[in-house]
Parts: sequence; structure tokens; C-alpha cells
Amino acid sequence: MLSLERQQYHLQRVSRTFALTIPLMSGALSDCVANAYLICRIADTVEDDPRLENGKKICWLRRFAAQLDAGFADDEALLTLQDEAAVLLKEGAVPEEYELCCELFAVLQRTRSYDKAVQHIIGHGAALLSKGMAQHLSHLQIENLDDVDGYCYSVAGVVGELLALLFAHFDARADKDKLLTLSVSFGEGLQLTNILKDRATDDERQASFLPAVQDGLQGSSLILHYCKIAQGHLKHAGQFTCALPARMYGVRAFCLLNTAMAVLTLKKIEKNPLGKQSELKISRRAVKWTMAACALCARSALLIKVLLWVLSLGSPKLERDPAALRLKVSAWLN
Repeated sequence: MLSLERQQYHLQRVSRTFALTIPLMSGALSDCVANAYLICRIADTVEDDPRLENGKKICWLRRFAAQLDAGFADDEALLTLQDEAAVLLKEGAVPEEYELCCELFAVLQRTRSYDKAVQHIIGHGAALLSKGMAQHLSHLQIENLDDVDGYCYSVAGVVGELLALLFAHFDARADKDKLLTLSVSFGEGLQLTNILKDRATDDERQASFLPAVQDGLQGSSLILHYCKIAQGHLKHAGQFTCALPARMYGVRAFCLLNTAMAVLTLKKIEKNPLGKQSELKISRRAVKWTMAACALCARSALLIKVLLWVLSLGSPKLERDPAALRLKVSAWLN
């Protein structure tokens, strides 16, 4: 079974952001969220491999999803998936992510150490993510906002739902219904920010997750339009954070820090919409300042709202109905 130390090792290697934010939560919940993230990252590694043909990606992801939905109890099947991933990803995956995929079985052994309710939340959520990725690989055509919503749900909105359910499981005082209503918008805000930040890099590998033209907008105008949409979703992310009880300070800090860094990233994109990925990263100094501000504000819903208002000052927002968005795209509701 993957040790807690080994889990943190992988987290630090595959995600600077989540390595900073997940440990803000309490021990048991932090452990479960880190584990869920690594499972999702394994699926994401397969989806993103530039050298692996789509047919093999789709086949592997669907079989992975089937095992997750079945309770990941079949050791032989899981070890086979791990061995296949080690072969399939050897040439194209980032070394840090490849190392993680080679420990798929140990990661899921740790998942099996949690209580049954947590296992189900993580397994079902990661299965929906894997199936969504496979579906988009078989037919990814981004022509309008509906297509963007569908893609963002399959890779991030479903994670928002997974987190909402985990948070409510660990503290019954959390407003589960409100968290779920806002969860898909929260996930889409973070994912849209990543899409906008990584746009130039994705173009180089001939991948695009935004329409080329929409309502007469293209180029920098289209990017700025989607920045408005993302800022609207991040406003809902702030509401999601405030729906958590104040006693879940670490969880609030986790959500607030991820939201705040996304807001700051969008502000850099708004100033340089056609900039390269390296030009749109938040400086280490800004990250440290933001971490301190979030730590100070996370206990108070009022301070959370004020901080996010200050950070997004001057950035236009296009706010959408989060309940309608979830109803439109959620596979968890089906």
C-alpha cells in the first residue's frame, strides 16, 4: 500500500499547486483528497500522452473506469492495468507522472483502506472522470460554450462534485446541497483558467479546448470573453468556500487559495491574452503573499468575499446560473 509519505512525494512532483493546498486540510480528509487527486492524475496522464494513439487511450480509460466503479477489488485486473500503463506511457509521459502511474496499484490499495462511503465517492467520481475523458477522446469537437461546459465537466466539474461529497461526509454541518449546486461551476472556473493559461502550449500539440470562433469573437477577444466567464465561475467558487462551516478552516483555506490563485492567473491573462504559458505564471512572491492572505481570511465568510473582490477588482465577470449548469452537464445526477 502507498504510504502517506510516498503519497505526498507524488503530490509534490505532479502538482505544485495541490502540494501547497491539500495539506491545509485536516489529516484524514487531506489524505483522502490527495489520494483522489492522484487517481485522477493517473487518468489525466493517459489522456494527455502526446505519443499514445487515441484508441489505446480510450480502451485503457474505459477499463480503468470499470474497475473503479466495481470497487477496485480485482487485484489481477488492477495490476494488469498498471503494467499496461507502464508500457504505453514509457515514451510520452512526463517522468514524474510516469512514476506515479507505475504505482497505480499501491495508490488504489490506499483508497481501499478508507471507509466504504469514502471509497465509493472517490471511485465513482474518478470513474466518471475517466469515462468522460474517453468520450471526449473519441469525439472532441469544441465549437461553442456547450462543448466547453461538457469538456470542463468531464475533467474538473466532476471533481468539484467529488470534493463536495467528501467535505459533507467529513462534516455533517457542511451545506451539502449548496456545495453540490456550486461544485460544477467551481470546477469549471479552475479548469477554464488552466485552459486559458495553457492555450499556447496546447496549440503547439494541436489541441484546442476553446472554440476557434464564437459569436464573431476570435483571438484575444475570444480569450477575454472566456476570462469573463471564468471570473464568474470563480465568484461561485468563493460562495462554495463560504458554504463550508467555519470549523472546516483547512478546507476553506484549500478552496480559497486555489480560487485566489486562479483569479490572479486570469488577471495576468487579461493583460496579455496571447501570452505564452511561461509568461502567465504567478510569481513565487505573489504565491507566498496569497497564501498568507488566504490563511488570514479563511475563518470569516465576510473576509473571504472581501479578499476575492479585491483580487478580482477591475476584472469583468459573466455570471451564469450554477444550478442550471450542473443540471445540464452532471453525470453524477444520472
